[in-house]
Amino acid sequence: MLSRRDPLLCTATRPMRWIRFGWALLSLLCGLLLAMQSALANTHDVEFTDGPEPDTPRRAVERFLDAAHEGHFDEASRDLYLRPENVSRGVELARKLAAVLDAQISADSQWLSRVTDIPSGNLDDGLPPEKEEIGRVPGRRALEPVRMRRLEVPDPQNPSAQAQLIWRFTDGTAVRSLLWYQSLSDLSLRERLPRKLLRLGPGGLLLWEWLALPAFLVISVVLSFIISMAMHWVLMPLARRTSAHWDDLLVLSLRQPTRLIVASLLLGWVMPYLLITGQAERFMTKLARVGVFLGIFWAVWKFVDVVVKLIRESTWLKNHPSARGIVPLGYRVAEIAVLAIALIMALQELGYPVTSLVAGLGIGGLAVALAAQKTVEHLFGGVMMSLDQPMRLGDLVMIEGRQGWVEHIGLRSTAIRTLDRSLLTIPNGKLAEMVIESLAARDHMRLHLVLGVTYDLTADTMDRLRSALSQYLQQHPLLWTGQPFRCHFSAFGSSSLDIEIMAWFQESDWDRFLELRHSVLIDVMRILEAQGAQVAFPTRTVHVFQHPIR
Repeated sequence: MLSRRDPLLCTATRPMRWIRFGWALLSLLCGLLLAMQSALANTHDVEFTDGPEPDTPRRAVERFLDAAHEGHFDEASRDLYLRPENVSRGVELARKLAAVLDAQISADSQWLSRVTDIPSGNLDDGLPPEKEEIGRVPGRRALEPVRMRRLEVPDPQNPSAQAQLIWRFTDGTAVRSLLWYQSLSDLSLRERLPRKLLRLGPGGLLLWEWLALPAFLVISVVLSFIISMAMHWVLMPLARRTSAHWDDLLVLSLRQPTRLIVASLLLGWVMPYLLITGQAERFMTKLARVGVFLGIFWAVWKFVDVVVKLIRESTWLKNHPSARGIVPLGYRVAEIAVLAIALIMALQELGYPVTSLVAGLGIGGLAVALAAQKTVEHLFGGVMMSLDQPMRLGDLVMIEGRQGWVEHIGLRSTAIRTLDRSLLTIPNGKLAEMVIESLAARDHMRLHLVLGVTYDLTADTMDRLRSALSQYLQQHPLLWTGQPFRCHFSAFGSSSLDIEIMAWFQESDWDRFLELRHSVLIDVMRILEAQGAQVAFPTRTVHVFQHPIR
């Protein structure tokens, strides 16, 4: 992990602080608006009626399971329609039927929502109107139906009133539950545990499951430590044999994510063999999958840390100091992306709707992009300037006629110290569209001189002067021969005979070139004096004519 006090991170934190704050605020507002809209869309009018609500198959199943999970099997037996010879076994039948429903049908989390909530039942299932099928369980040869029956029960407090319609499990279903119960895979565990531990606890888990889960978690964590240490002992010697440094850092960084992934895989693998209820198994399986997802994203995060550390220690970054501002920015972007994806996938795996969250983040991002368009433009301009590097810190540059030294390259703007020692600040978004002439990037420097001599110079003297200048330039030790030098009599000027000199020298530093040019010009003056030539200066001859006065 990079330290929060790292100067690279501090560089990126200052310009991005208000952007992140605005993004978070807008995302929160958009999420609240979407939640309010969803809540308003889901509201409906509630009808208040006199008397008890009519019974439905779904309500009867919920009533039966609630009583059974609380351990009130005598109360749950009231939802069984039993023949007289089976009434004495009502408590046992209710307990075993509830266990079958939990173990066989409850494995499907949507089964109860498919049971009809209409008082008359589903009339299109091909069964008699007074019967309803709520699911099927494995029998000896095939799937067998679990059915309910609609009954008319008179009101004991008002016998003259209309009879109430209630739903109960049929006698055949209750009796068949004895055979279904014997085929359960965890039958021995159910028969040996105390009845109090088989009651339903918080979160839909049985009490004994809440007692056993900490032990399972501890065992999984201990095994994950052992496995991760074994993997470290195997991989670390192999990584040290290579000349690269990144594999050593990666093996060290992935120890903790590996423990979380291994512990989650072990927990998910052992749950189907230890838990009783399907709801508990689904809950722990989801929890294990979330742990695997978080471990994977944790490993990705560690991998990003290793990449950032390698970049900070690389020679490329040392040779490109202006690119140091990209490292914390890229780290922040990768950090936020990994956290956002991990959070969304974890919430989705746990069953929470993430559509509104993603929509809120999208709307918040769009709002941020529109509100901070110029800031984002300058930010990306700074990124492109750092990657393309048309100039570096300390370079002498020419930008639209303004010459100066590059003093600072930030994420938003670039500062140029002009020759007048004033500070010129240019936003990176605009700077990316300007023509930048880097004077410090020149590998060779050119000397361009137009030498004007007086008109009293003869042709032979001009030819000797050109030969002397050419010989001097050819013998100069710093003359660059990659480009041929030029020394020619170029034009008859208005007040001088012009000799054009163009030569390139093996010099890239501007200050040293000034000294070189000084020495070359002094030598040119000596050659002019030796040849008897003089430098011309602008002159104008005025002829005056006098006309006789008439």
